[in-house]
Amino acid sequence: MRTYSIKVRKEFLSKDACMEEARNIISEGRISGMSELQLAREIYCHALAFFLCDKMLPLRWVKKYADPIDMRDGGDKLLRRAVFAASWIMTGRKK
Repeated sequence: MRTYSIKVRKEFLSKDACMEEARNIISEGRISGMSELQLAREIYCHALAFFLCDKMLPLRWVKKYADPIDMRDGGDKLLRRAVFAASWIMTGRKK
């Protein structure tokens, strides 16, 4: 099972940037067994956690788990995938 890590970047607060990064990851063969949308959701959720939790004192501990974004073939556990999908959906239209 392959893994691939990237650093969180401010541009990942854009869903378009996350989709582009996901396309690149798949086209380069870095991760398999995940769709572009699944990868984009994971990248986006990590960026949200990293930048938003820094602003909320009680949640600052989350920041250290958000960066880097560690992805692996086949994706994360079901619960985490659900959180990634929910964060994508709850933040509205693709930006």
